[in-house]
Amino acid sequence: MGKGRAMENHERAVVKAAIMQSLCEEVDKWLDKQPAISSGYDYEVEFLKTSRSVNKIILEKSLGEQPGSRNDKKKYKPALEK
Repeated sequence: MGKGRAMENHERAVVKAAIMQSLCEEVDKWLDKQPAISSGYDYEVEFLKTSRSVNKIILEKSLGEQPGSRNDKKKYKPALEK
């Protein structure tokens, strides 16, 4: 039982490190953009883009690899087209 928890903690640490690395990159991008922003509207737009990007990173990295969409078009030929 303890071994499973240790693996869980290790996986958690790996995911956390990946999230933090990506977030550091996003913060660097944000800090680079800030001096060029001249109006309050543009600041708000760029801030929202950055916050959405941060939210997406956290969500995708914390969920891990996801299966393909069930709604994607199937790539098979019906039996009549053989």
